[in-house]
Amino acid sequence: MIGRLGIRAKLIIASVVLMLVAGFAIERFGSRSLEALMIERTTVQLTGELRLCEDIVRRRCEASPCAEGHTLDALADELGTLAGGRITLIAPGGAVLGDSELTPDEISRTENHASREEVASALGTGTGSAFRYSGTLGQRMIYAARRYPKPEQGVSVVRIAVPLTGVDAAIGSARLFLLVGIAVAIAAAVAMSAFGTYLLTRPVRSLTEAALAMAGGNLAIHAPAQGTDETAQLGRALNRLSSELLAAIEELRDERDLLASILDGMNEGVLVTDGDARIVLANRALRGMTLVGEGTIGKSVIEVIRNASLQEALDRAAASSEAVVREVELSGLLPRKLLVRVSKLPSRKDRDRQSTNDRGLIAVFHDVTDLRRLETIRTDFVANVSHELRTPVTAISTAAETLLAGALAEPEEAAEFVDVIDRHAKRLRQLVDDLLDLSKIESKNYRLKLVEQDVIPAVTHVTRLLDEAARRRKVELRIERPEGPLPARIDRRAMEQVLMNLCDNATKYAGEGAHVVVTARPKDGGGVEIRVKDDGPGIPPAHLGRIFERFYRVDAGRSRDLGGTGLGLSIVKHLVELMNGTIDVESELGKGSTFTVRLPPTGERQSRDRA
Repeated sequence: MIGRLGIRAKLIIASVVLMLVAGFAIERFGSRSLEALMIERTTVQLTGELRLCEDIVRRRCEASPCAEGHTLDALADELGTLAGGRITLIAPGGAVLGDSELTPDEISRTENHASREEVASALGTGTGSAFRYSGTLGQRMIYAARRYPKPEQGVSVVRIAVPLTGVDAAIGSARLFLLVGIAVAIAAAVAMSAFGTYLLTRPVRSLTEAALAMAGGNLAIHAPAQGTDETAQLGRALNRLSSELLAAIEELRDERDLLASILDGMNEGVLVTDGDARIVLANRALRGMTLVGEGTIGKSVIEVIRNASLQEALDRAAASSEAVVREVELSGLLPRKLLVRVSKLPSRKDRDRQSTNDRGLIAVFHDVTDLRRLETIRTDFVANVSHELRTPVTAISTAAETLLAGALAEPEEAAEFVDVIDRHAKRLRQLVDDLLDLSKIESKNYRLKLVEQDVIPAVTHVTRLLDEAARRRKVELRIERPEGPLPARIDRRAMEQVLMNLCDNATKYAGEGAHVVVTARPKDGGGVEIRVKDDGPGIPPAHLGRIFERFYRVDAGRSRDLGGTGLGLSIVKHLVELMNGTIDVESELGKGSTFTVRLPPTGERQSRDRA
């Protein structure tokens, strides 16, 4: 109960209890001291009265005999009236001879007084005094006795007794005043204690409020620290503690923000789990790789990323002290190949040698999708180049060996083999040129010089260059164009190369009697649209998605016979994209194909660099 009280209440209660104890002690000691003092003074006064009574008894007994009891009783009555108290005359044996308060009959029945304290003392030493409750009179009395010097006259002790009512009244009045004074002192002490404790606890309350505010997170508050007393020292200590905590928290917050920025800026995905295999951190890169939302914290990994290989790597890492490396393949809307390295977080035992609780795992994800795709492309490229080179090299080698074996002696056969060598050498040169062009276009430093100009001259120039070849192949090549210019931001040389590849392919593969139409017109919404359309055999739908890939051919045998390298459409696509345009193809078997190049409006001044 006391423990629930505040400092102020405790101090007030302690002051009240202390004052009550002190008041009780003062009252008891003062009352007894006052009573003893008044009894002593009354005893002295009674002793003087006894001397007067003794003189009166002596004179009366000398004047007439005092042996008769009724004479002594009458004398006692007279002395009692003179002295204003109860006078008792006692014989040497202790018998009562006369008493101013008793009748002769009562005197005869009164017990012997030899054993009374004051009488015994008077018989022994000459004087005696005592105070006690008188059973005869029913009140407290004070007694004083004096030995009579002439016991032969029949009287041995003269005793006087007065009631202590006056003493009791005086002590009662004094006690009342004392109690009132004590009460006033207690009230004053309580008031002063309350005021003093208020002054004492006010800074303590302020310190408590400041400490609670600090505990609640408000470290900017300052505790009162005026003065040099203990509370001021405590306030300064709290302010120093608050400042140091604020600095430490700010430092931790900066480190946390820095770590969060680093994690969010990383290209690698980072996943951290706790000792219960629950996710505690997943950075932005990981969420982008796995297409998961931000509500992953607190869930298990298998709930968020449903991949058995990843879960197996996590389980192995949790059971081992070594890092586990796995390549996992994620399916879904965004298929990815991820290289994962999983290792344990340092346990508390490793840090402070006091605990062995595991703190969880950390997994770092590297997106190797593009790397694996590039590796596949490189492998396919090497295989395709080797395959493309093998045929002309073999043909040239075979023709050369035949000539060296004696075919030179036959002019007709020699001319045929020389034609084979020339034809395949030209094919090799074209293949090498296309590879160099493609490599240059795909390099990071290759840039086109885009200038706003009319595309009609480029279209006209290309059709003029291919007009003779089209007639030889019995293909009609014509242009459809508007009357005015068609401005676009293009590189003239790149545009001509694009149109040359598209028109050359159309005249080669359309077949005899086919028609190739090159249409240039404004595009709806701005820009320029150029179409190269033929009515040849068309392209099967299964090939349309891959037709712009390197070394991809719809009819490999026919393409090689016509001198194609399989790189032309890939070069076309790259050049169109470098001019910020797009290209697509539409085809229907037996009805022909249409390649469409779309260039943006001239107002869109974009410069696109290959990166």
